[in-house]
Amino acid sequence: MLWELFWTFFKLGFVSFGGGYAMLPVIEHEALSHHWMTAEQYTEAITLAGMAPGPIAMNSAVYVGYTASGLIGSIAASLGVILPSAITMLLIATIFYRVYDNQWVQSALDGMKPAVIALIAYTAVNMAMHSGLTAKWTLSSFIPVAIFACALLALMKLKLHPIAVILLSGIVGIVIYG
Repeated sequence: MLWELFWTFFKLGFVSFGGGYAMLPVIEHEALSHHWMTAEQYTEAITLAGMAPGPIAMNSAVYVGYTASGLIGSIAASLGVILPSAITMLLIATIFYRVYDNQWVQSALDGMKPAVIALIAYTAVNMAMHSGLTAKWTLSSFIPVAIFACALLALMKLKLHPIAVILLSGIVGIVIYG
């Protein structure tokens, strides 16, 4: 189990582009297909991983690893997700500035950007499906949509800090659901 956690997250870390949020659908697929957690547990994990300090991919690896195999599982998954980036960045740093202005490199990067955005959008839609945002329209399903809309407005228009938005949303949740 530990080797499987390490190797799965090593592969994920090695092929993931665009940061932690772009990795989330792939992490979800692996966590569910290996039966390390349910879809609901994964949605909860991503919520907690997004609130915790540090990169979301690392936080997700810790949570998935812990759910699958306790503390040692979280260590195995964390090492797996970190090592590819460290190895790759060391290699890239040695050659990047030599090829950065190359048209082929720029074209490849331009081609990858929309795919990374699609991966992030996929994660958002998937999380919405497991959080009640896409449930049958009733008063109780309107509440998460209203919280979502207010949080998005607070982030985009009011420029509130993400932590403040998360804390305020938590307070609203306590008031409404508590």
